[in-house]
Amino acid sequence: MAREGLSAASGRVKVRVESDRCQGHGQCNLLCPEVFQFDDQGFARIVDERVPPHLEDDVERAVSNCPELAIRVER
Repeated sequence: MAREGLSAASGRVKVRVESDRCQGHGQCNLLCPEVFQFDDQGFARIVDERVPPHLEDDVERAVSNCPELAIRVER
């Protein structure tokens, strides 16, 4: 099944990256590039804090795999 872009209706889940904790490992981008991209310094940034429902599982995997525990999900 092809993934839809972030133009899809946003879900009830919001995601944030704590910039002071992020060390730029890039696990989040590998697991969910539709939500997590890199800023000019190579640290994670969020494309849109509202996570489309079809990407929620990928965001949860990114949270679980962040070595710095820098990603927070709000429901």
